[in-house]
Amino acid sequence: MKAKRVHECRQCGYQGSVTAGTIFHKTRVPLRDWMWAIYRMSQGKKGISAVQLSKEIGVGYPTAWLLQHKIRKAMADQEQGRRLSGLVEVDEGYVGGAEKGRARVGRGAQTKSVVAVAVEHWDGGKAGSRVVPGRSALAVLPDATTASVQGFVRDRVRPNSAVWTDGWWSYRGLTPRGYGHAAIPLGEDRQITQRFFPWVHITLSNLKRFLLGTHHKPGAKHLKRYLAEFTYRLNRRWQEASLFEQLARACLSSSTIIYKDLVAQPELA
Repeated sequence: MKAKRVHECRQCGYQGSVTAGTIFHKTRVPLRDWMWAIYRMSQGKKGISAVQLSKEIGVGYPTAWLLQHKIRKAMADQEQGRRLSGLVEVDEGYVGGAEKGRARVGRGAQTKSVVAVAVEHWDGGKAGSRVVPGRSALAVLPDATTASVQGFVRDRVRPNSAVWTDGWWSYRGLTPRGYGHAAIPLGEDRQITQRFFPWVHITLSNLKRFLLGTHHKPGAKHLKRYLAEFTYRLNRRWQEASLFEQLARACLSSSTIIYKDLVAQPELA
């Protein structure tokens, strides 16, 4: 129906827009600008800030910020239910602004967000091949307690997988839950870290550079969607040629999130 710019079902008479049920529903931003935002967020290894995107498509900062969070939700939906397997490194890091005092780093941090990271070891399916990082999983946790970190492992790692962690007490008890758990005390020995945890710390470092370099200091409230963007690109780094197409399809199948919901969500611990 050209006058209303909707489609009508010949059988039941239901009228609906082609964008209904997608993140583009009721948008006032031209679809070509949406496609450019999807392209920039899928292809840029460091992402793109809302300030830069607003300049490129000619919209205000709040509009560009909302577009990006809608796309990030589609990215997060694609990662739902995916679980790692095989040999998996697990650790947690702390994301946020600098704190004063040496006691406020690592697990002594008071105001930073706890981010759990798990990375697969992958050898390409060939015995003797060089091991490289496979898929990753990241999540914001309320704290580094047993319930939080082991809940992350259960949600993101398949049972019967081999899990390597440091000696932090919160990881105790993974073996009875069906994981081949090895707790490896690290201390100050860098050789042990490089041997048993070659990828999880690199992933954390790259995450911090992504957040600081592109988005400066994202609030804890929305941090989980920034993690979803980082994880989505990281897990598809071998598929750059088709990444725009994949993300566009994901946006068509994802339910939307509105500005009111974004600003009304409670702060994360």
